[in-house]
Amino acid sequence: MAWKKLIVLGLTTGIIMTNFLSVEAANMANNEKETTKPAAKKIVQTAGHDVLGDFAPDFARYNDDILFGEVWSRNDKLSLHDRSLITISALIGSGVTDSSLKYHIQTAKQNGVTKDEMVEMLTQLGFYAGWPKAWAAFRMAKEVYEEK
Repeated sequence: MAWKKLIVLGLTTGIIMTNFLSVEAANMANNEKETTKPAAKKIVQTAGHDVLGDFAPDFARYNDDILFGEVWSRNDKLSLHDRSLITISALIGSGVTDSSLKYHIQTAKQNGVTKDEMVEMLTQLGFYAGWPKAWAAFRMAKEVYEEK
C-alpha cells in the first residue's frame, strides 16, 4: 500500500513539475518576445507645418511633432498597422469622411493593412458607426487599394 502512495506521489510530482516547466518555458518565451520587439520607428510628418505653419504654428507643431512625432512614433508599444485601424475607426465613427480619412486609408495600406482587413473592418463599422459612413469609406478604400 505504501508503494502505491509513493507511485501516486511520484506521478503527481512529475505532473506538477512538468506543468511548472511548461509554464516557465511559456514565461521565458513571452519575456523573449517582449525583449525582441522592434525598435520604434520615428514618424516624420510635415503636413501641419506645410499647410498651417504660418497661420496656426502651434496647431501645426501639435500635429506634426506631437501627434505623429511622439504618439504615432510609439509603434514599439502599438504597431502602425493597429494604429491605422484604430484611427480609421475613430474617424468614421466621428463622421469624418473627408480627405483626412483617405490619407489614413493610404497610410494604413502602407502600414500593412490588407484589402481584406480593410473590407472586414469597414463592414463591421457599417453596423456600429453607420451605413452611409461605411459607404463613403468604401469608396475611398476601393480607390486606394486599386491604385498600383
